[in-house]
Amino acid sequence: MIERTLGHICKMLGGEISDPSSSDVIIRGVSIDSRTIQNGNLYIPIVGEKFDGRIFIEECEKAGAPCFLIDKNFKVPKSVTIPYCIVDDTKKALQDLAKAYRNELDITIIALTGSNGKTTTKNLIHAVLSEKYRVEKTHGNLNNEIGVPRTILSFSDDTEIGVVEMGTDDFGEISLLTNIARPDIAAITNIGDAHLLKLKTREGIAKAKFEIIEGLKEDGLFIYNGDDEILKKVFPNYKLSQKVLTFGQNDDVDFKVKSLSLTNTYTRFIYKDEEYTVPLLGAHQVYNAALAVLIGKIFELSYKDINNGLLKASNTGNRNELIQRNGFDILNDAYKSNPQSLREGLNLAGILDGYMNKIAVLGDMLELGEDEEKLHYESGLEIDPKKIDYVLFYGPLSKQMHKASLKNFSKNRSLHFENKDDLIDKLKQIITKSSLVFVKGSRGLHMEEIIEAIYNFRI
Repeated sequence: MIERTLGHICKMLGGEISDPSSSDVIIRGVSIDSRTIQNGNLYIPIVGEKFDGRIFIEECEKAGAPCFLIDKNFKVPKSVTIPYCIVDDTKKALQDLAKAYRNELDITIIALTGSNGKTTTKNLIHAVLSEKYRVEKTHGNLNNEIGVPRTILSFSDDTEIGVVEMGTDDFGEISLLTNIARPDIAAITNIGDAHLLKLKTREGIAKAKFEIIEGLKEDGLFIYNGDDEILKKVFPNYKLSQKVLTFGQNDDVDFKVKSLSLTNTYTRFIYKDEEYTVPLLGAHQVYNAALAVLIGKIFELSYKDINNGLLKASNTGNRNELIQRNGFDILNDAYKSNPQSLREGLNLAGILDGYMNKIAVLGDMLELGEDEEKLHYESGLEIDPKKIDYVLFYGPLSKQMHKASLKNFSKNRSLHFENKDDLIDKLKQIITKSSLVFVKGSRGLHMEEIIEAIYNFRI
């Protein structure tokens, strides 16, 4: 984490220190949340539409914050005794501090974006590179205008590589983030249908993701999924001076891998004569892991180190997690949903062996824009009754999936529910021994509540 004096921080920000005699006060790390402030943290109060972090300054002082940032228009209470740095805007100051700190670090930054798989890929890259280097990464899902600066400020002076995840749901957001991080390597995993609400088309999504190259260093490297049709279509619009590499399974990519096998515990693939194993489920994991292998080779790791790193990778919560219960299993993919990731999840559920009864519990896919009903309907048509025995839908948009699914499923095997409790009651009726329950939906549907409800269910 950042460790600097208050005087140095003020200089980085072009701010004014409240008490010049306090210039040597040392800060260790930053916090924007008064509830999680730790001794030594610089407190940066953020002002939002529904909250104002400035009202918690006294609490942060009591919790051990030695100093804080404050905007010039706020009158600091006389009861506050710790020094502070006066800036124009605390949110922008957080971003400016991260940018200035990044420039002081002797570090290689890998920036990653994409519609699906970026968090898993980030974790795989971190696991692989950690076999040889001191590596830090984005924690959790801190990939926005607040999260990326916090990630960079969490890096230490001795961190050799930082893996930074960048998310977006509108134009201009990744442009801001990449110009803060100034990556040495920038990569795009794929383009899906997420965030069509603001970005309108998949080409629009690609345009927003391609903003990542705006901050790419002149001698940097850009990597993208060469099997992704939208990326292939949009890429020629950009004239890059930096080196470009593609990865995938098609013959025309620079780094070609081939899927070998998929089981209930791992995915296996091959690059040239090297066989790799990743303890994650789904054919799409080949792409996530392939990018990690490619980056491992760029950093001159041996085959043994790369494969060991992949084997140490762990699943991300609520993403293709196979949970063994009392006589049945749950395939938990409740973190988010869009047509592409739903297709991959259903395919995985269909491939997994050893089950006599497969049940898909599907919620709405949010933020798909004006074509949301059409996209739900088309997704419903793709559900294969040869691979899935029952489909239970929840949420208003999923009515379109249900309607389409009835073209392939009988009415007693495809049902829609207005109430989550009713769905859970029906689910418990149809779970049998050797059942697989696949649960997926957008975060706003809280599909994890269904998993919690059946977690201790006994057949």
